[in-house]
Amino acid sequence: MLTVSKVAQILGGTVDGDLSAPISRISSVAQATEECAAIVLSKKDEKKLSKTNASVIIGPEAIRLAPSKTKIILNKLDVDKLNDLLRYYRVHKYQLFDQENTSLKADVYIGKFCSIGENCHLGPGVKIMNGVTIGNNVAINANTVIKEGTVIGNNVTIDSNNSIGNFSFEYMAGKSSRYERVESVGRVVIEDYAELGCNNTIDRGTLGDTIIGAGTKIDNQVQIGHDCQLGRSCLIVSQVGLAGHTIFGNGVIAQGQVGTAGNLSIGDNSIIKAKSGVSRSFPANSDLFGYPAKDSKSYFKNLAVLNSLTKERSSKVDKEHAVNKSLFQRLFNK
Repeated sequence: MLTVSKVAQILGGTVDGDLSAPISRISSVAQATEECAAIVLSKKDEKKLSKTNASVIIGPEAIRLAPSKTKIILNKLDVDKLNDLLRYYRVHKYQLFDQENTSLKADVYIGKFCSIGENCHLGPGVKIMNGVTIGNNVAINANTVIKEGTVIGNNVTIDSNNSIGNFSFEYMAGKSSRYERVESVGRVVIEDYAELGCNNTIDRGTLGDTIIGAGTKIDNQVQIGHDCQLGRSCLIVSQVGLAGHTIFGNGVIAQGQVGTAGNLSIGDNSIIKAKSGVSRSFPANSDLFGYPAKDSKSYFKNLAVLNSLTKERSSKVDKEHAVNKSLFQRLFNK
């Protein structure tokens, strides 16, 4: 088990608090519970410090104001040292050094330390890695891969060829590379009665969890980025792409080929019409369309004005052409 002292040693930090305090889980500032150590990755995280429940906070001098009992203060967050910590944590958390197929079905792989409920169906080619938790009455169809630490609730249906729990697409500037990937230690959590179609990819959170809310339905060929949170009863249509840290409230509908820029939120019961590109947050009950997406009524009103101007311009050009043609005919008696 990790301790504050061990983490401080790996990261090169100074401890303000209990050196011997145990750390059972690493998490994000926003999602941390009392047993967690939360890591500050950005200025955005610093703004959430006053509300965090983490017992241990890791970050710059600003964390001294956090209510947490113990702080590990860093002069600079070194991505190489951070990855050393996160890699050590992930390997030991899910005991990735101890892997073996525990399945009784020849065409299904189930890793060790998993919990699978009653009345579950696992299709041929399904792979479930270490430390996965699956509830009752879950159907996972052919060739789907569920990666370590994923949590799946009751009465969930997952169709073929999904990849769930992939590495997050989170990068920091490193010593040897402009883009150094940050190790992902968060999870994917799929709540009760959710449904996933075919060929979807869902990335795990970098530090926190990527969450698919209860009763949410996801079509085929959808990409859900790291640390996204979809509320209850959302509807996500084919070829939607959600960048990291996109948050949907309850009952949000994203129609086909919608894209989000990430680090934004969409309020409850909003609709995003097909092919829209969302670049900022919107409140509840929004009706969005276009690129960049805006209120649908405003978009169509602007479009009507533009069409009107185009028609006026076209009419003016036609009149000028008629005048020039008449002049030509008079000059040359044609």
